[in-house]
Amino acid sequence: MPGVLERGRTAGLDDDEGANRVEPDRVETDEQLMARWNSGRDQSARDALIGRYLPRFYGTARAMLLRVEEAEDIAQEVMLKVVVALDRFDGRSTFQAWSYAILLNTVRTSLRQGKLRGQRLDQMADVERVAAPESAMDRRLAGEETRSMLEAAMRKLSEKQRVAVVLMLMEGLSAVEVAEMEGCSVDAVYQRVADARKLLRGELSLQRVWLGE
Repeated sequence: MPGVLERGRTAGLDDDEGANRVEPDRVETDEQLMARWNSGRDQSARDALIGRYLPRFYGTARAMLLRVEEAEDIAQEVMLKVVVALDRFDGRSTFQAWSYAILLNTVRTSLRQGKLRGQRLDQMADVERVAAPESAMDRRLAGEETRSMLEAAMRKLSEKQRVAVVLMLMEGLSAVEVAEMEGCSVDAVYQRVADARKLLRGELSLQRVWLGE
């Protein structure tokens, strides 16, 4: 899916949705955007969520898979799933945790399959028309040498350790949220992060990018 994450920096919204737009200097929370969506299927609220989460999904998928093209496909596939399921979001967890659970399941399916389906869904047009800015992780991963070093380092971690590191240290989810996704205790999540730090203590590239050292 070429070019989706390299498009312009602003989302193009239909003119008839102007009344629902938010002032440029006001940043709405996920909960506020979902409230606008639930109150009248406000397309600008949906587009704002896409613009916010598509680059984050891409950065996380890339960190988990360390394959650029596959990460782009994963990000778009997950964003589509999230958009289609918006009406089923019940607010029992944060929107971030709910959407990242979908991301994690999709990444794991991809890892099991070894490759993604080449199929393109028509509904993806709604995702693609909203510009996705370059993710913070993508900026930090600039340079093929850095990416190669990171890939080699992450291979030392188990899948569960990698999930804990990426979701907690890169994306800022709480240990409670990660534990709920993983079906384990909070202590187990903290232990996975601690074990990952020990394994990667000598990996300077990973310390700079993910571990904040």
